[in-house]
Amino acid sequence: MVWIILIAGFAKIVYCLAILIAPKILRKTVDFFSIGSRLYVAGLLRLLLGVILLILSTQARSWGYVVIVGLVLSASGLSLFFLALRRIKKILGRLQNQPNFILRLFAITGLTIWVLLIYSLLPAVPH
Repeated sequence: MVWIILIAGFAKIVYCLAILIAPKILRKTVDFFSIGSRLYVAGLLRLLLGVILLILSTQARSWGYVVIVGLVLSASGLSLFFLALRRIKKILGRLQNQPNFILRLFAITGLTIWVLLIYSLLPAVPH
């Protein structure tokens, strides 16, 4: 299960780096997930990653950090199922209207979170 998080983490790091270079990538991602019920797929993925992180937290170098990220991912994934779809799309619309500088700040934040998360889980990788 550690490999699932490491692969997702490296994918997320590449995605954040791409947003730093071209913030329009985030806008296109928001457009993609705003169509139909694709938000629920994103919510399910976030929930699964959060639960896996909570399970793996006992093996992590910094278990507290992994637990916090796991809880935040799980809560955000669950919230997508409980909030009205119209309200979520309104929030995503506001995100799309942010200037590129703000989108790059979001990317730097995500990049920092995932780099620290991978660093915390590396001792759990079997040799």
